[in-house]
Amino acid sequence: MVTYWFDLGEGVVPLSVFIYNMYTTPKTERTFEKYDEFRLHMEQLLSSSITDFDIPMRIAIPLDNVGIRRIIDLVSIGRNELLKINRLGEKSVNEIEKILDRFGLSLSMASYEKGCQL
Repeated sequence: MVTYWFDLGEGVVPLSVFIYNMYTTPKTERTFEKYDEFRLHMEQLLSSSITDFDIPMRIAIPLDNVGIRRIIDLVSIGRNELLKINRLGEKSVNEIEKILDRFGLSLSMASYEKGCQL
């Protein structure tokens, strides 16, 4: 009997295993794949410094004073928490929201932070 082998990128498997895997339900994995472009882009975006986003210094300095230095720190807190920061007002928070919106981000994106391993 001749056995046919298939290379699936993760190693060579026999035809019977290949066919079995085709008809079984796929496992849904939430692990990070190195070729997942969206996740790579989001990881790079969230790990960026807030100064890379052209946030004015009048906003960046108060954020730095409370320990918010990266975008992931910024998107993990809400609007009300930002308004409690000394020297940040309504206008500053609106400007932060506009800047984040340009990149498809928003305040209180804590659910993404839990799924992302930074």
